[in-house]
Amino acid sequence: MGPYHATPVPPPPALHPCPNCGLTDQVRGVPAVYHAGRTRVTTRPSQGSGDHRTREVVSDLARALAPVPIRDQPPGRAATALGAVALVIAFFTFFAGNFARQFDDDAPAFAAPVRDHHAFEIPVVIPVVAVIAGTVLLVTAAALRASADRELAGRPRAEHLWAQAWYCARCGTAHFPPTTGSPTGVPTAALSLPEFRRVVWTAGGYGHLADRY
Repeated sequence: MGPYHATPVPPPPALHPCPNCGLTDQVRGVPAVYHAGRTRVTTRPSQGSGDHRTREVVSDLARALAPVPIRDQPPGRAATALGAVALVIAFFTFFAGNFARQFDDDAPAFAAPVRDHHAFEIPVVIPVVAVIAGTVLLVTAAALRASADRELAGRPRAEHLWAQAWYCARCGTAHFPPTTGSPTGVPTAALSLPEFRRVVWTAGGYGHLADRY
């Protein structure tokens, strides 16, 4: 057997001192801080044998350092839910109306004098309006999702810059190493978290969302 050759392990990236305090003891990579602030919590039912539910908890620091907007729900989710409800209403009102008319037509002839032809009638306008409203809401939801996808099309560029950044817990600021390359130039001074977000998100082409989130 030949000699054992261990695969060389690349050294960890050198810490870049915080431009504000000049120290490295509280400096960590932004991606590491961001992922540490995202945890999954499983809740168990207090009584009975219900299903366990798992949800993600994102810290305020992780939200501030996120390379993309963190939305509490997907774009268009509310419109999708309302659209589905509207279509369900249209479905049931349509078939309920047909059933009522069929029941009325099949009633015995001797019951004709006491039948109320309007008792079970459902206006045709109700399912029609429900179908129109449901269709409009679903189209709106699809447009919102498509718009969100277009806004975040430059996410790889933002994450490339974001992955090179450092966070100083002592100062509560973020900074980029002097060697960071960018066609527009990247500040190397200590940045507040809103300033850091704007720099990263602008690199991805969605800097206009920085104030909203």
